[in-house]
Amino acid sequence: MKVRKQFMVRTSLLLVIATTVFMYGFESGQSARGYRHLKLREYNEAIQAFTMAGNQSGLGLVYLKRRMYNEAEGAFRQAQDASGLGLVYLQQRKHAQAEEQFRRVNDYAGLGLALCSRHKYRAALAEMKKQEDFTAAAHAYMGMGQYRRAIQLFERANDFSGLGLAYLAKGDRKRARTFFEKNRDYSGLGLVALQEGKFKEARSYFQQENDMEGIGLLALNRGHYQLALKTFRETNDKSGMGKVYFKMGDYAQASACFEEANDNDALGDLYYSLRDFARAQECFLSSGNKVKALQALWGKKNLADAETFARRAIGEDEMVAELKLELGEIYRQQKLFDQARKEFQEVRAMEEMEEDALFGLARLEFDQKNYQAALDTYQTLRAKYPDTRYRSDLETSLQSIQTVVALKSKQRHQL
Repeated sequence: MKVRKQFMVRTSLLLVIATTVFMYGFESGQSARGYRHLKLREYNEAIQAFTMAGNQSGLGLVYLKRRMYNEAEGAFRQAQDASGLGLVYLQQRKHAQAEEQFRRVNDYAGLGLALCSRHKYRAALAEMKKQEDFTAAAHAYMGMGQYRRAIQLFERANDFSGLGLAYLAKGDRKRARTFFEKNRDYSGLGLVALQEGKFKEARSYFQQENDMEGIGLLALNRGHYQLALKTFRETNDKSGMGKVYFKMGDYAQASACFEEANDNDALGDLYYSLRDFARAQECFLSSGNKVKALQALWGKKNLADAETFARRAIGEDEMVAELKLELGEIYRQQKLFDQARKEFQEVRAMEEMEEDALFGLARLEFDQKNYQAALDTYQTLRAKYPDTRYRSDLETSLQSIQTVVALKSKQRHQL
């Protein structure tokens, strides 16, 4: 089961603009038309409508969407819009200035997003208790690896871009693409294309949004490290720079960048790859990701410690399904099949992450040479989740089972 988050998954920073319109409320007349044009990416029409309405905050949003930061800052200053200024500084990764602006007007949702961009997810959730904002809270849970919880909140906020990001992090590219298309989120569509290896398509999407961070990710994934490094420097993306250095094998520089960005999740990935499981676990715990912390602990192959940690974390009622799946996988690797089956079945009974539980059960039956049971479970998985992210493993396993069954049948006939 692949739970570890891929390096190309973004933080909430790049999706802030996709939901900003809702933070400004609903207006009538030319302003309302401006917001509709902005949502449809009709920027010239949006500028015209906001200009006619004298809506400088609306103009600021258009400029911010196009990453024209000087123009956006000027418009928000003219409107005396501290939240808008905070968004400009947030997009530029000027974290202290962003937080200062959000605090000026008690914009706790904006402050929560600012803290998320600094990977301070628990602090973000604490701030957002003062102001209910499902989108901002969802981004905090995303950063902690709690994708199921994030999806629930994005759904409540009707945030299609957030849902696209969450499903992409879970490996469900088809569903992610659907949500990004609903929101006309070209940066999100670029991320999907990037994961699919469609580099020309990804570049086209990123260029349409003037998305330099996306261009940096594209360069990183194509192995153009110097270009990626240059791009991430220009966008002040320390985490991005760290990922380039990591790919280049310069672990000291990567570590320094991740520490400067306070990106404990990426730092944990680095230590995990170096098999320094103790430091990896410490980083993952700091980032709030208990599943990754369990994976790091299990790297030491100490079953008793892994069980103790998992049971304690499950008792805290956080990431229960995710932790049970991970514990079931640990038991499967140790050939403790009864314990593994119990964990997978409990997850399936919770009606959460059933797709993952079915995949775990099918592999478990295969390991025990219960081929018919494995075949039935794989077929159930395929029937209930035809676009499962386990499709490749599923088809390979089905072919293996059919080959084994055919050989056994042939042997019986020969006898």
